[in-house]
Amino acid sequence: MNVCIPLLLTLSSAWHGTPEDKAKVMILGVYHFDSPNLDFVKSDKVDHLSEAKQAEIAEVLDRLAAFEPTKIVLEATPEDTAIEERYQAFRKDAYKLNGNEREQLGFQLAKLFGHERVYLADHRLDMDFDSVLKAAGDSGDQRFLTWFQASMGEAQSLIERQSKGSVREALVMLNEPVFQERSRELYLQLARVRSTDKFVGAEVLAGWYRRNFCIFANVAGAIDSPQDRVIVIFGQGHAPYLRELVKSSPDLELVEANEYLAK
Repeated sequence: MNVCIPLLLTLSSAWHGTPEDKAKVMILGVYHFDSPNLDFVKSDKVDHLSEAKQAEIAEVLDRLAAFEPTKIVLEATPEDTAIEERYQAFRKDAYKLNGNEREQLGFQLAKLFGHERVYLADHRLDMDFDSVLKAAGDSGDQRFLTWFQASMGEAQSLIERQSKGSVREALVMLNEPVFQERSRELYLQLARVRSTDKFVGAEVLAGWYRRNFCIFANVAGAIDSPQDRVIVIFGQGHAPYLRELVKSSPDLELVEANEYLAK
């Protein structure tokens, strides 16, 4: 079915309500506290259960608590029932937290506000960077390969700077809107890579977008009231796309994490 653009614009304008009609959503882009090294750029493990890091995490929690969230959404698939079981045990003081950001930030915030549950929104789809790099190499796309190596160097440098600062300082850096745009642009460059007969980069990037669209659908499904105040805690790479989807939603209002973290 084809729908003309003017009609879609008319419907969108009619749907947009007042700020009071919109649930508030904070997209908190994070680095992985327990450093599982599943991302393309690797990082050294930092003990977030150490006394120093626990104090830094407490500072972050204190600032995020000022948002007064009604729901916490975490980076795990809805099928991962073990996470919900661990949260329920934590509510009863029968579980000692691991060092990952889901538990250190998500569980603690949810318990602080008496939430009966946490919400899980991830949708797993592999991102085959290796196929993109192979296609670029096979096709002699030296411009992309040079750019990619420089970008990975920048990312590694960023991780090293984060490791020298506090948890709050690292999160402030990751959640700057300018940094969000830069991060999104890095992914978009994959679209230019192709082999002789296949759009390899475009296909991989399409899968990345699909994953984030599915994540957003799960986030939106957790929101059932304009009075909801939701914190979505996900790896920073997802944040630019989730931010755009929240901003484009007529029933949601994006809240900048740094309005609370950077003060």
